[in-house]
Amino acid sequence: MRPADTITINEMSAPPETLHIADAESPFGLLLLGATEIGLSHLWLNEDGRALQRMRATFPRTQLVRQSSPHHHAAISYFSDNPRALNLHLKGTLFQISVWRALLDIPLGETSSYKHIAERIGKPNANRAVGSAVGKNPVFFIIPCHRVLAYDGGIGGYFWGTEVKQTMLGWEAARA
Repeated sequence: MRPADTITINEMSAPPETLHIADAESPFGLLLLGATEIGLSHLWLNEDGRALQRMRATFPRTQLVRQSSPHHHAAISYFSDNPRALNLHLKGTLFQISVWRALLDIPLGETSSYKHIAERIGKPNANRAVGSAVGKNPVFFIIPCHRVLAYDGGIGGYFWGTEVKQTMLGWEAARA
């Protein structure tokens, strides 16, 4: 399954007035989820307990309300064998969003490279810029940035650490 089959990205034009936040468990650790009325906007690992602090820094004028939403529940379904349709509501540049959309085309259990993603979006010399956009993905696991490897096939870097990335890839390989 490709995430693109069940996920829609809606672009956020301005920071939301309210963000509904909730905690959840995943196979990879504790999560903090954030959603607007339109869709999921953030999904972060919260193993260090600092995700809420990072969310407040990202949206300093946004009211954070601890309240579960259907977008949270749909996001959690991606850690099961039956993912549901999910709307994302993301703030990013046009370039970042084009990269994130390309990542959604990488099927479960498969990988790609920064170079391949750059070519896919029509920017064949933008490997580093693609890497930067991949690193700014605000929805851990849902947009599968962990499926992007270095051009030589090496694991590459990962915001949450290469051990988490390897664990995620192994978990997905067992399900594909």
